[in-house]
Amino acid sequence: MNRVHGVISSMFWLVLCVGCQSNSKVHVYHAVLEENKQSILTNELDALGIEYRLNNVIPKRVYDNPTLFYFPGDLTQSIVDEVTLLVNKLGFERLDTRVFNHDNHFYSQGNLGLYFPALASKQVAPNLLYTHDCSGHDSRVVLRAERQWREEGVLSTHNVSGWWQYEAPYLTLIYTGQYGRIQQAYREEHHQVMTLQGPKKATTYHVLGHREYPVKLFNCDLRVIYAQ
Repeated sequence: MNRVHGVISSMFWLVLCVGCQSNSKVHVYHAVLEENKQSILTNELDALGIEYRLNNVIPKRVYDNPTLFYFPGDLTQSIVDEVTLLVNKLGFERLDTRVFNHDNHFYSQGNLGLYFPALASKQVAPNLLYTHDCSGHDSRVVLRAERQWREEGVLSTHNVSGWWQYEAPYLTLIYTGQYGRIQQAYREEHHQVMTLQGPKKATTYHVLGHREYPVKLFNCDLRVIYAQ
């Protein structure tokens, strides 16, 4: 009788364990995907039978490949296979997997987080940026296709120009003129800002060097807010 009771108990816990694995929920951070991939994403999630929850927050961290974060012990081969198939359908070549820790997003057991590379696989710098987080200097920067940039603005009396370089997530502006050769580096951040029309996607380029250059533009962060 004790042996039978033990077998029944073991089967009961096995059923519970299988149930826990099949009910894992994937939190999908999809806001950085291109619009034409948004519908593909939800269609494939439903077709694969993946339990999911969409999240519109734009992560501050930049990922090279789609990345699945998991709670220790939660990751199974079936989940990896399903999510790998999903990201392949979206045009990505590989899926990275990482265990949760205190340096990144953390979920409770049974929850996973799926993150995508910002602006998908082909990243380009915006062609128009506005100064941000600086006092007394209101202007905009035009990034031209031939890798030249020019400052423009009604309140800017000493517009400057130069060359620019971009390799996500870093933007560099280079100036040569009366002050010699000066360059400023920026780090890109994709996020959301609140406007009079509600929350909008934005990209801010944060200054990485000091903010005491004679070229006033180089003492400012640069930002673009997208209409859609």
